[in-house]
Amino acid sequence: MERARELIKPYFDMDGLIGIYVVGSATRPFRDGLSDYDFEVVVEDETYAALPDAEKHRFVIDEGPPRRVDHEFYFWPWSGFEGLLRSKLDMFHFAYQHPVVLHDPTGRLQTVIEKLAALPADIRTIRTKVHYLEYRWGTGRAEKTFGRGATLNGRLIVAEALIALIKLLFLVNESWPSTRYWATHELELLGVPSDLLATIERALTDPNSELLDQLVENVHEYLDNKGETFFRDAKALDRWAVLTDEGKTAFQAWGGR
Repeated sequence: MERARELIKPYFDMDGLIGIYVVGSATRPFRDGLSDYDFEVVVEDETYAALPDAEKHRFVIDEGPPRRVDHEFYFWPWSGFEGLLRSKLDMFHFAYQHPVVLHDPTGRLQTVIEKLAALPADIRTIRTKVHYLEYRWGTGRAEKTFGRGATLNGRLIVAEALIALIKLLFLVNESWPSTRYWATHELELLGVPSDLLATIERALTDPNSELLDQLVENVHEYLDNKGETFFRDAKALDRWAVLTDEGKTAFQAWGGR
């Protein structure tokens, strides 16, 4: 992070500066040659309002080859940054599980970052049920759709079901779900078996009934090994989702559709 610390120095004398941090793949062990520095700069609301739009989000390009973004600065007003605590978007929580705080002289950033990163137990419990049902209902619906000869529709449904499964795997491991372009990397770091991830990939590329059924067995085995029990009474779980106020509210809040 030495280069990152050099790149942020021009902002240190900025009036209204609260702090600066880095998120994204540059902070992770799988960083590669295409990774860029995603700097986020938090400033007082008055400072943000006075900034020209061109300064609120600025890209610096490395002409390469290959041509790529080398680093970017994205500005947050304090009220907007603190307001992320009310967001239900995974990207505004997962990213703060692995930031590198480069400048935070008063500690205001760290206080909010820790709250953003925390996965409340009640949210984890509810979302594991929601995403498990999305996965199971989705694969069942896909098989019916393939039976009607609607191949594209079936593949779209399978993709949605597998996205729900990926979210479930993160939550079971007490993590907010990551952005999809690093999902397998992050799940591997969490200890999800590579053979399970490989089966999910095969189900995405060749979603036949036999493979989808095998994947369900593999998922149940994995959940059992993690000590999860919520999925065992399928009828009770269905009733929770469609008949209880808690289940209906959970799907409205966290369901993919």
